[in-house]
Amino acid sequence: FNTDTMRMEVTDFGAVLFNPVAQAKFVHTVSAGYVIASVLVLGVSAFYLLKGRWTQFAKRSMTVAAAFGLASSLSVVVLGDESGYALTDNQKMKLAAIEAAWHTAPAPAGMTLIGLPDFETRTTRYQVEVPWVLGLIATRSVSGEVTGMSELVLKAHERITSGQIAYQAVQVLKRTPTDPAARAAFEMHKRDLGYALLLKRYVADPATATPAMIDTAAWDTVPSVPLMFWSFRAMAGIGFLMIALFTADFLISTARRHERYRWFLRIAVAAIPLPWLAAELGWVVAELGRQPWAIDGVLPTFLATSSLTPALLITTIVGFTALYGTLAVIEVRLILAAIAHGPIEDLPEPAPVVTLPIPQLAA
Repeated sequence: FNTDTMRMEVTDFGAVLFNPVAQAKFVHTVSAGYVIASVLVLGVSAFYLLKGRWTQFAKRSMTVAAAFGLASSLSVVVLGDESGYALTDNQKMKLAAIEAAWHTAPAPAGMTLIGLPDFETRTTRYQVEVPWVLGLIATRSVSGEVTGMSELVLKAHERITSGQIAYQAVQVLKRTPTDPAARAAFEMHKRDLGYALLLKRYVADPATATPAMIDTAAWDTVPSVPLMFWSFRAMAGIGFLMIALFTADFLISTARRHERYRWFLRIAVAAIPLPWLAAELGWVVAELGRQPWAIDGVLPTFLATSSLTPALLITTIVGFTALYGTLAVIEVRLILAAIAHGPIEDLPEPAPVVTLPIPQLAA
């Protein structure tokens, strides 16, 4: 926050571009794209084999998809693990919500495989937990703790209170930019200013917020736990299913037994949309997990608005939806047409070769 211009400003674009969370997400997303492409090649090739068309080409394509897809899907898991490790220091609340960790458990924390997170009671019912796993993944140690949501909310409560001091100092600096006491107070508490802005959802002046408002704002830092919990598990489940799919494809392709396992070919065709779904679930985890922040700890999402009018915003959304919807329909039709046409051009049969006798020259 720049007290001279009274606005949030980017001071180091390089730090934004090369922050560890962004790097881990980038390579994780790129690898997921390779998995999507590999499953599409695998599914289309399996479709050709089921129809008995372009079988030799389809077998070779399945072999390539198996090798490339298996490597890509394994890299997605490894890079996803690295992305989760990055959350331990940078986005603790997101990690706690993904694991429905309501309280800090003794190290090393166990991982909840399934359960029913209940935000009202702040517990997870019917949970099935695997000991040690979460602690090892999140901290790479047996002694590191994974902070629970309740403890993180208490920390948010403290930062909101600290941010109120920064907010009050900003109001003084608006009137008297050279006030030394206000400047000193702001410098001491400026890192918590964003937390005080969470109170603007409930009161115009965060400095006048009641204790109840502060408690509510502190719990606002917790994203939707059930949605985060199940989105992550569905995404991870599909990821491991892709590893199994490519492993089976690799074994079948190595043994050259494609026609023998027609049930696998049907599964491969049905699996085409699954990695797309996993990618969308990953987007849900990434974007919903950072709520209520547009910039983590700095700018709440509900304050990150532009000067566009509602009418202009609706017009823009409708326009972009229509444009990209039309492009999507065209693209899908072209892809289906290419699949139906196949890999070989419909060329006419070549004319027979006529061999002419070579006349013998007289001696």
